Amino acid sequence: MKRAGESQLQRIIRKTGRKPIQCKCKQCQQQCHTPCLATPQDILKLIKAGYADRLAWTDWYAGMLIGVTDHIIGMVQATTVGDWCTFFHDGLCELHDKGLKPTEGRLSHHSMKIDNWTPKKSISWNVAKEWEDADNTPVLEEIIKELKKTKHHDEKENRH
Repeated sequence: MKRAGESQLQRIIRKTGRKPIQCKCKQCQQQCHTPCLATPQDILKLIKAGYADRLAWTDWYAGMLIGVTDHIIGMVQATTVGDWCTFFHDGLCELHDKGLKPTEGRLSHHSMKIDNWTPKKSISWNVAKEWEDADNTPVLEEIIKELKKTKHHDEKENRH
């Protein structure tokens, strides 16, 4: 259920019970092998900040594995470089101090263990659902437009 005036982040915090946290421990750094999931709004902010070339269309299968959905969810997310998220360098996320860290990364913490984890309350599920929310259609359309523009620009540059 959506509440009037509630932001995506506030809704995800309410549904997951997680709050933004900062931790630089080794366990939290290990989470950066997989890029944290971003909401459509997070991705649009990254595109507008000039990071479109480090994002890619992807399919989220995990929801089927954990039993919260019966289909794949298409979305745009950060890419990986080697074994790490493209934004992870020297033990830190370069987006953190810029206020651009994706929602899952803002809420995830090493205290999350299998014994205190519930699929329907998982951060990744609640972020992934935002990609199918009809209220986000204008943002998705803008993401598509911006990524097409970036791709067209890149193709022109490669021709010269």
